[in-house]
Amino acid sequence: MSRKLLGRRDFLRLSTLTAAGAALAACSPQVIKETVEVPVEQTVEVPVKETVVVEVTSESAAAEDEEVDLTIWTFGSFFTDYYEQIFPAYKDLAPNVTMKVEESGQMFDNLLAAFASGTGAPDIADIEQGAMSRFFKGDVGLIDLTDPMEPHAEDYVMARTDPYAYQGKIFGVDHCLCPCALYYRWDLFEQVGVEPPIATWQEFAEVGKSLQDAGVAAISLADRDWGDIHMLWMQRGTGGFFDENGGVVIDSAEAIEVLEWYVDQINGGVAAISPEDSSAKYALLGEGDIASQIGADWYGGFLRLNVPDGEGKWKAAPIPAWEEGGSRTAAHGGTGYTITKQCAFPAEAWAFIEFAMFDPDNKYLEFTVNDLLPPVKSMLEDPRYLKPDGWYSGQPIGELYLDLADEMPRHYRSPFFSEAGTIVNDAVYEAVVEGVDPSQALKDAAEELRGIIAEG
Repeated sequence: MSRKLLGRRDFLRLSTLTAAGAALAACSPQVIKETVEVPVEQTVEVPVKETVVVEVTSESAAAEDEEVDLTIWTFGSFFTDYYEQIFPAYKDLAPNVTMKVEESGQMFDNLLAAFASGTGAPDIADIEQGAMSRFFKGDVGLIDLTDPMEPHAEDYVMARTDPYAYQGKIFGVDHCLCPCALYYRWDLFEQVGVEPPIATWQEFAEVGKSLQDAGVAAISLADRDWGDIHMLWMQRGTGGFFDENGGVVIDSAEAIEVLEWYVDQINGGVAAISPEDSSAKYALLGEGDIASQIGADWYGGFLRLNVPDGEGKWKAAPIPAWEEGGSRTAAHGGTGYTITKQCAFPAEAWAFIEFAMFDPDNKYLEFTVNDLLPPVKSMLEDPRYLKPDGWYSGQPIGELYLDLADEMPRHYRSPFFSEAGTIVNDAVYEAVVEGVDPSQALKDAAEELRGIIAEG
């Protein structure tokens, strides 16, 4: 088993890290303004607190024989199970380091409270990508990992740092690849004489009419949930809700085009509206009422668990592109490793993350525990991920994910990501259910979101 760790001196050479929370509390940072570019010739000034940055020197690292206790906070038992399996091997490599994991369904609230008080935070925190924007408001309580990640940049799918990046700094490193694919019932497509992959969404709509004639919805799309539209916007190259500078792009020409297509598929009967109850949706997929679904690799695992009679009926293909040669995938979901500013031994914390994240055997172990594929391109070539999968009709589904890894589109976050999701939910509902023109629904939504950002 390969156990290559980043040395303390290497880490200190690469890293310029932020001060601990207590040091920040002693400072009085000046509030400055940063101008963020947004569409339609508007600018929004977002208040940004100055970050106090200090260089971590060798004095802040543990001596070779100094006892180091590191705590990880996580929110899921699948992560806890993984950590507890690798802690003994890490103890063999770093005898002076003792690792502990604490699991809580309220950990994001608890972490924000610890940052606000300046005490009580763990050393390492698993932060789910959807919650990450909460930690970008005010002083960021996390260490900048941009420099420590640099040695891994060529092999790591760097788009997987996007959910954890803000103002050009990377604050988290995702556990998993989360590539999106089209999961489909090959037997239903075979009945209309089509074998995916399908080149474009426009062609998919035509195939969908044939499936519709056969009494089957080609796909399901949510009428009030931002997940599906966000995947499609990301794939279209918009960056999702925001561009790289934090500008709102949900009313861009590309975003409007995608929502118009989305509404047309539902109104035309090609697509079914996804049931809010996930069990009802799995039932429709299992019964063959819906022929396909877009989702990340973990969603493919959910199909395996929740469609019990599906073995041998399903395959996966790249998502149809929006134009010839366009991206055939997106990303959805994820959880990132972060190091808090209250960590007394950031070099040791990063060394453990490297052990858990970049060791091929450890990552395969994590895959066996929770079905999370590594976001490391060389690991995806490991034969263990490429073997035929009986549930997916003997398809070596890992080969598909490897093929898509280099096409993962960039997507950008903002402290106002949660607000954006709520506003987009309403805009999609207005367009799909209430008949509001998609262009108008998105322009109104964008104006509302820009107003919230301007208020800070």
